[in-house]
Amino acid sequence: MLAAFSAGIRERLAGLPPITRAAWQWDILTGAFAGLYQGCVWTFVMRIARADMHASGGQIAWITAAPALGYIFATVWARQMEGRSKLPFVYWTWLCARGMFLLAPLIHTRSQYVALVCVTPIIFSISTPAYTAVMKDIYPDRHRGRLMSTVRIVMNLLTLMTALTVGRLLDSGLDYHIAFCVGGFFGALTALTFSRIPLPPTDPPVEPRVTTRAFLWDTIDILRRNSGYRWFSASVFVSGFGNIVASTLYPIYQVDRFHVSNTEVANLQNIASIVTIASFFFWGHFLDHKGPLATVLVAIGINLLTPLIYAFAADVHWLYLASAATGLAVSGVDLAYINTTLMFAEPGKAAQYQALHSSFFGVRGSIAPHFAIPWMLAYGARATFLISLSIMLVGVGLQLISMRDFRRQAAEAGRA
Repeated sequence: MLAAFSAGIRERLAGLPPITRAAWQWDILTGAFAGLYQGCVWTFVMRIARADMHASGGQIAWITAAPALGYIFATVWARQMEGRSKLPFVYWTWLCARGMFLLAPLIHTRSQYVALVCVTPIIFSISTPAYTAVMKDIYPDRHRGRLMSTVRIVMNLLTLMTALTVGRLLDSGLDYHIAFCVGGFFGALTALTFSRIPLPPTDPPVEPRVTTRAFLWDTIDILRRNSGYRWFSASVFVSGFGNIVASTLYPIYQVDRFHVSNTEVANLQNIASIVTIASFFFWGHFLDHKGPLATVLVAIGINLLTPLIYAFAADVHWLYLASAATGLAVSGVDLAYINTTLMFAEPGKAAQYQALHSSFFGVRGSIAPHFAIPWMLAYGARATFLISLSIMLVGVGLQLISMRDFRRQAAEAGRA
């Protein structure tokens, strides 16, 4: 597989313009460092919080919600970077957010731990509109799916190997402070390598920079004037809401019901990573040939399996199957969401479309975890997983409407 993967990279490099080839190489190196960072830190954040730091259900909910909180202000971030170079926004936010884990040895209390793992993803969220705009600029539309999938394969491969090693070291006595600090070093390197990506020359904006109010209203108005993107956003919001409710409970259920160790958490992560790596070969090709909307539909359909499995899991081995389903779905969603946003985006408005997408993620990600704990206490974890599944099914239905509406718009444009 590695030989075929290397040959595929060489073949793709040979057919790319020099500036795209250079950008892709720096992006791959960034993905490698991101994999090392993820494997040292985020694979174990939830398990350490619940099992070692004895975080409450409410604190787990806040940790789950934290990555979404910053995205509520994504439109504001997009406004600030309008007409400016996007790379500095990515560089400084990644350096601060990921590099903050270099401070992990200073963490001594549960509150400090929760604060660290909540603050860092909030800072990281500032970079998302800029990152999307950079992906739009450096990769041609016809190649973006496969080029980005290669970067994700490298990242997940390094995440897998790092988590496999660090999980066993943690169970053998390694202090998590050291693992997080090492992860913070590699996280800081992602900012440095991404900042080296060469951007193609662009024409200076010919229109004057609009006011903040006009920018915000123009961004919100996307939902009115682009019905296909409106239905896509509704689908993502609903299916994502159900998924986040379930995801909030997964680490609690793993620790409280199955008493998982760091090694078992790493094994669950590694199964997801292996499937993710393998499926990126499929998703990159599928996206470039079937389109991002079909990719979204299939990916969120596969994601229905995870809460279903958790609802009826008899032992920890069933969770491995759930991790495989998650890995397959997440890789498809990872590629499909950003490419769907770019597909719908009007010329020059990619950052605004991504900002709107991110803002919706911020809203659902901020509130959904706080439904999960009360529902679990009221109805039990199994019933809550089934409630999440029902919500996610509605999202699948909305995605079908989005596809129908997009096909109608395309047909009308063809007749015009």
